[in-house]
Amino acid sequence: MAAVTIGWIVAPPADRSAAIRQAVVLAAVGVAPDLDLLIDRHSQETHSVGAAVIAASVAALRRWPVASDRLRIWVAVFAAWLSHPLLDTIALDTSPPLGVMLFWPFEWTHYQTGWSIFAPISRRYWLPNFVPHNLMAVAREIAILGPLAATAWWMRVGAARRRQYV
Repeated sequence: MAAVTIGWIVAPPADRSAAIRQAVVLAAVGVAPDLDLLIDRHSQETHSVGAAVIAASVAALRRWPVASDRLRIWVAVFAAWLSHPLLDTIALDTSPPLGVMLFWPFEWTHYQTGWSIFAPISRRYWLPNFVPHNLMAVAREIAILGPLAATAWWMRVGAARRRQYV
């Protein structure tokens, strides 16, 4: 949700169909850093500024349907990707290494604020409270980020609608 919100702020959707296309792409970009779970390197290189630069560069080069020009595509995808590791730094991390490798490739230090604004998502599917715990964590994220996403939607799409009638 944060990736979509920040992407809409950087690259306002032209209309409702563009907003839906952007939301799908930006949501995928926002969750992409967690693909590192598939190679057992969670919170490592993909959770960094370096990975955001790489993803944004590919998106701008390939002209992903996020904005009309390459610079806005780059900035929107960079911000959307980076929203994930930045939010991870303010979530409680319970799996070592603690934190995210935020400034890779410039340094390999893991960063975590120690705040627990977001609840940790459990990957221990065999535990009896796995589903309820994760549902509560998702509900908390929606409660925190939902109003921000709704505001970005209202400001950008609503402003575009108002311009049509002027």
